[in-house]
Amino acid sequence: MCVNESFIVSYNMHGFNQGIDLVKDLVNSSHSPSLVLLQEHWLTPANMHVFDDNITTHYAFGKSAMSAQVTRGSRPNKSSANQTMLTTE
Repeated sequence: MCVNESFIVSYNMHGFNQGIDLVKDLVNSSHSPSLVLLQEHWLTPANMHVFDDNITTHYAFGKSAMSAQVTRGSRPNKSSANQTMLTTE
């Protein structure tokens, strides 16, 4: 019998620049998770590409809650979704 295991990590980045070094260390480690759930990266829709620019071992899929806030000049509120998922498959 073949058993597939998944290693999943969830991490609040507290801003992209605050958390990207830890995320890169995590996905490049010898025990790299198959799925990484990232919250609060605070990237605008136009800057979501920086995950692909910085992480080559995983695919990035995400959503930014910053588009309306950029127009208004404010941060998203607690109910806004600002999340990204990194996956190896």
